Amino acid sequence: MMKEIEMKSVNKFYKSDVVALEDFSLTVEEGEFVFVTGRSGSGKSTFLKLLSGQIFPTSGEMWVRGSNVSALTREQIPYYRRQFGIMQADLGLLKDQTVRQNIELAMRATEQPLKRTKRRVEQTMRVVGIADRAEHYPSELSGGEAARVLLARALVTDPKILVLDEPTANLDPSAAWDLMCLIDEINRKGLTVLVASHNRELVTIMKKRVVTLAAGVIVADEKNVIYSSTAGDIFDERRVLREREERRRKQQRR
Repeated sequence: MMKEIEMKSVNKFYKSDVVALEDFSLTVEEGEFVFVTGRSGSGKSTFLKLLSGQIFPTSGEMWVRGSNVSALTREQIPYYRRQFGIMQADLGLLKDQTVRQNIELAMRATEQPLKRTKRRVEQTMRVVGIADRAEHYPSELSGGEAARVLLARALVTDPKILVLDEPTANLDPSAAWDLMCLIDEINRKGLTVLVASHNRELVTIMKKRVVTLAAGVIVADEKNVIYSSTAGDIFDERRVLREREERRRKQQRR
């Protein structure tokens, strides 16, 4: 399989002393389904935003589908981003637009021809099971239906990599499981999927590869992980922060 994503010793700092990711190295193969989990503030969203070109690393190497992300020019960045379908909480639905119009927005943003836009929107609505809600507004949808619309908007441009940031955060257990089963079906068709989630029960049931972060550091990268409590995360976070502080003190002594 081809390496879809390869990150080598990537660091992301905000200002000079706020560590978002530290010495972050990760490889994802084409067609993989990977959960990224950890406590709030562990670096999950930062990782996904780095990957999709919404922000850029402070240092380190990042390759996506054979392209050196650090070497991209300003003109190339918008085209690089088109490889990704993104579903995240701060990219919600427009309340004054119908389901169809909300999904069309993604096609317009990538300057797709009108004929292809109509065809892709119809196809994608059928894939996620919301074709019968096409002319409804967000206020008329259930939480599960709204999540499917967000998923459709991420899929409609036919991306190579699907990036989902807490896709089940506002859903009840039944709707969350339903959405994850749909995402699993999409992955089985060959699309690479990365999901940031703190829903430990769902992560356990799905039995996928799980990368666990603590204070911006990868502390585990395993398959078929079972999460029974948050104790491990708390311990790992404290350990990472303690080791980081010790390194800073040694540097100051030099």
